[in-house]
Amino acid sequence: MYRLFLADDHAVIRHGIRRAFTDMVIVGEASTAAELLHWLPVQPCDVLVLDLALRDGSGMELIPKIKVRCPDVRIIVFSMFNEPAYARHALGVGAAGYVLKTSPMTELRTAIRLAIAGQTYLSPSFDEEDMQCRSPRPAAGRLSPRELQVLQRMVAGQSMADIAKALRVSPKTVATHRSRILEKLQLTSTAALIRYALSEGTIRQRT
Repeated sequence: MYRLFLADDHAVIRHGIRRAFTDMVIVGEASTAAELLHWLPVQPCDVLVLDLALRDGSGMELIPKIKVRCPDVRIIVFSMFNEPAYARHALGVGAAGYVLKTSPMTELRTAIRLAIAGQTYLSPSFDEEDMQCRSPRPAAGRLSPRELQVLQRMVAGQSMADIAKALRVSPKTVATHRSRILEKLQLTSTAALIRYALSEGTIRQRT
């Protein structure tokens, strides 16, 4: 039987996968990045089902680390983020598949089977044009250290309220930072901002 490790900060998601995949063995679970990095190396598995928005870190940033520590584990991103930039980036840094949480559970099952067979899976919601498009290259150096922190947390899936709490500022201040970031980078929406950040590697830069 296939061995799965589940990393998602929502217990209901993990429970749903357990109930749906009774023909597979769930060898471990994690709700945080710290738990995942601690337990995954000691719980042999075939596939890691990974959410991108963990409470203490970005699942996207974990993918390269996991590939170094557990090179044989195939990673399926199971995410609510339907921006093509997320899928492009995840596959680019080592994921074997990208499945949207709005998809039927049968789609996740297909992705798992293909990943174990050494193939890549991408939700049908993304077309070929989505995966080939690239963002322009505005100057990231225009951002202040604080603005870059806000951008990184936005890309990690944190809400304005969560960012405000983490940075110990008001939500209004975070909103102001977001507006300034958009202006400096000559972008018009949060979606465009996320595409920029992922394609330009901003999330890996200074904090």
